[in-house]
Amino acid sequence: MKKILIPVLFVMLALNGCSDDEGGGTGGTAGTGGTAGTGGTAGTGGAGGMGGTAGTGGTGGMGGAGGMGGDVVYEQDFNLLDINGTTIGDGWLFFVNVFSTPPNGYGGAAPNGTNNICGIVDDQGGPDQDPQQLSVFSDYNNNAAQTAGDLVETNVFQELFSQGSEITAAEVGTTFTFRFQAKRGNINNPDDPNCVAPKECDVTANAFIKTLDPAAGFAESDADTVDTTNLPETWGGFTLSLDITADQVGHILQLGFQTNATNFEPSGNFYDNVVVAQSVTAP
Repeated sequence: MKKILIPVLFVMLALNGCSDDEGGGTGGTAGTGGTAGTGGTAGTGGAGGMGGTAGTGGTGGMGGAGGMGGDVVYEQDFNLLDINGTTIGDGWLFFVNVFSTPPNGYGGAAPNGTNNICGIVDDQGGPDQDPQQLSVFSDYNNNAAQTAGDLVETNVFQELFSQGSEITAAEVGTTFTFRFQAKRGNINNPDDPNCVAPKECDVTANAFIKTLDPAAGFAESDADTVDTTNLPETWGGFTLSLDITADQVGHILQLGFQTNATNFEPSGNFYDNVVVAQSVTAP
């Protein structure tokens, strides 16, 4: 920046000697002030700095799965059922179809802790399944069918609308959703010594929700199923659903778990946290 110079004029005052009887002398004339200096030119301002680029926003997290809608009409985690009881309890049933010549079948209250069909266990759960779980497997007490190589189909299930209280017009236009958790047990082991021709290991398993028509020999009128033959050894969740129509009035609604095996083949799976809900069918 340039310096600004301003000239200064000093004013000299005349000094008089001692006054006499005629009075003091006349003062000198004041000097004229100097002209003010011209101000320097202001410096040019520096250029503004360039703003930084804005950071890219992070990706939003994935939303959690929505809960099952509708009114819960049945649920069971098997934790309060008697692990030492002779049956599973809480209305759980079984039915076995033996595909022999001629075929035959039998059923009743689902057994517990025996060598046939199902039982409550307490050593297969994780944090969400403890303390008790349901094990489902073949009927190994049917020695005749197993030895003969007849296919033994075991079903362990609940009937929401059993004989005498079948599906009514009030259920038409609604959807039943069946949710559960499952993991692999001792099933379809290819190293089993019994898995040799002609009785090869042909074990299968599934979970189901279905309707049966009593007027047609309990023939299946509709169903939704999921294959549980090759489950992982860790727990996972599954959901099935079934829409109720006018054609199903008077039918029975079943949901549960099935195993198909023969020749004492390993066939066990574990299930837990059963929930059934009813909601209005989506348009």
